[in-house]
Amino acid sequence: MDFKERSVLVEDEPVVDLIRDLRDNMVTMIRQQIELAKAETGEKASVFAKNSVSLLLWSAILYAGFLLLLAAITFLGYAGLVAIGLSPLISAWLMPLIVAAIVLAVGGIGAQKAIKKLSSVKPAPKKTIHSVKEDQQWLKEKLK
Repeated sequence: MDFKERSVLVEDEPVVDLIRDLRDNMVTMIRQQIELAKAETGEKASVFAKNSVSLLLWSAILYAGFLLLLAAITFLGYAGLVAIGLSPLISAWLMPLIVAAIVLAVGGIGAQKAIKKLSSVKPAPKKTIHSVKEDQQWLKEKLK
């Protein structure tokens, strides 16, 4: 092996090392991005689940309230309407209608609050997207 061949090998080794390091860094960076995306998605899923439970709870309260208030107030209201002279036939449908309207309004307000909280959760992993953009910029600068 003469001097020229030896100098080419010596000069090529750092380039090969640089390419190998770049490849290793890219693999590490991609793995880190995947882990960040998993963590961020997990956080979003947790918030989504929590707010879904809230919506379910409000819905259950709405349903239970509808049944209980409708039954209790209907009997009381029916008796009151009949006592003031309203026909028993009219009292039998008017009182459940009044009670239902009130319960639905209260439950609707609670469900609307839960839906608003639920819709505020954005599923896109913002931190990961920002980090990937930074990595792209870094890579562009390194390849110049």
